[in-house]
Amino acid sequence: MGHGSTRHPAPRTPVARRVAARGLSDLLRGVTRASAPHEVLAGITLLAIAIPEQLATSQLAGVPAFLAMIAFIAATLAFTIVGSNPIVSVGADSTIAPLFAVAIAHLAVTGSPQYLTLVATTAVITGLLVAAVGLLRLGWMADFLSAPIITGFMAGIGVIIIVHQLPRALGVAGGGESIIGRLHTVAGQLGHVQGWPVALAIATVALMVVGERFNPRWPTALVAVVAATALTAMFSLDHHGVSELGSVIVGVPSWRLRWLSVHQWGVVLATSITLAIVVISQSAMTSRVSADEIGVAEDLNRDFVGMGAANVMAGLLGTFPVDASPARTTVTRLAGGRTRLPGAIAALVALALSPLAAYAHQIPMAVLAGVLFFIAGRLIKVEQFRAIGRSSRGEFAVALVSALGVVALGVELGLGVAVGLAIAMRTWRSARPRMVELGRRRGTTSWEPLDRHHVEHVDHVLAVFFDEALYFANAGVFRHELHDLLAKNPTTKHVVIDAVAMSDIDYTGLQSLTEIVADLDAENVDVLIARANDAVRRQLAHASDRRVRDLATFDSVDSATASAVDR
Repeated sequence: MGHGSTRHPAPRTPVARRVAARGLSDLLRGVTRASAPHEVLAGITLLAIAIPEQLATSQLAGVPAFLAMIAFIAATLAFTIVGSNPIVSVGADSTIAPLFAVAIAHLAVTGSPQYLTLVATTAVITGLLVAAVGLLRLGWMADFLSAPIITGFMAGIGVIIIVHQLPRALGVAGGGESIIGRLHTVAGQLGHVQGWPVALAIATVALMVVGERFNPRWPTALVAVVAATALTAMFSLDHHGVSELGSVIVGVPSWRLRWLSVHQWGVVLATSITLAIVVISQSAMTSRVSADEIGVAEDLNRDFVGMGAANVMAGLLGTFPVDASPARTTVTRLAGGRTRLPGAIAALVALALSPLAAYAHQIPMAVLAGVLFFIAGRLIKVEQFRAIGRSSRGEFAVALVSALGVVALGVELGLGVAVGLAIAMRTWRSARPRMVELGRRRGTTSWEPLDRHHVEHVDHVLAVFFDEALYFANAGVFRHELHDLLAKNPTTKHVVIDAVAMSDIDYTGLQSLTEIVADLDAENVDVLIARANDAVRRQLAHASDRRVRDLATFDSVDSATASAVDR
């Protein structure tokens, strides 16, 4: 080497420090001095809702109450780090809790060590399945969840929340496995409705409505929970029909995973597949809706990986499957949350306050019901239903089926029926497309539907527009309708097909077009193609019939017509 300056390698930053720095950067991305107080307040408000809701959901899951808090902390931190959507709240959820609780209860006594092992294993398997969907970039499956389906799904979830909370708000005993069963049970106890629970629930809803009208970022939910808890303690409202959360035994995470028998694995795998479908559906909808509402780009594949990581983490810490919560996500947004900070604050503060969870037993269930009533009302978007109805009766039917299906059949079956109906409607429409006869607007080169004002027919020319790809399901319709128009225009010498909406022609469609060209050629009528894309041009060029390969293609209907008339 020469005598020049010696280069010394820059000191390497430890990997752990780089990862920590990146994590902190992601956590604080979008947080400014002006927005920081609102983000912190959103986190505290989220926690105020999450604590009693998580503890209450543990009862549906059949596990000790404090395990729900461990699940919330672990899942929230995992999704905050791995997921894409900044405000989606993850944790114990009343939608999936009954699904795995009922299935696993057939294998072990609810709450027993074996039961806890099985639900923890189910969480891990569910997480791996959901994460695999994201890693394999299968998030496109969520594209089948149209806006009407999402609107109906959210409304269905809102109805489920309301029905589940009615007994707590009325001060009566719950019961019933289905929504109809629950309503029937409540209706049979209307004579035993308690005044104080009703008053607390109504006051909570009223406070949140007023707070949202004046300033959505006010922590009205937190104020309602604190005030109602204090009121219950001061006046011993538990003696006046106000049920409280009850005792909470504080514990620590535990490793519960064990090898299972063949039968147990079968039940766990079947349950995990069902849960994965529900988690993917609910997560996709929650993520999409919240991303649109706060104006951020969606990345469903990353969100699925984050949701999978949340479930795996929950299972490794000995808890149970978790899901995205539309309700808590809405709370975060209404409180002003726009970044990852609220979720991180909620999880970390919950971790710090966890030793005090035992004192949460005095939280009145009626105030939680009131908060959830308000949130459910936000999920049932009546105006959006009206907008869908004004746009399309068919899509309104899809939205309605989605809502009623989720309520009556459950999340997975309800969504399946709605998606199936939407696909069937779309397939029917593409199989029965419109063929529109075109004419030239007077004094221009523009071709439009012939029934419009100042649009004229050009002698000896039949110009048609077909508004779908030409494929096996509509090839017969294409041929039939074209022949009907030719029958109405017996002097036709040139047929111009406007192919701008034909994204593709499959083999059956190409055969139908070949037969049409042969029929018209026998009658000395030529066929011209206008505005075909490159894919359609290639398919025509590779046709087996020379007459189809030789079809002239043009960039506009008018140029095709001019060429035909000049022949």
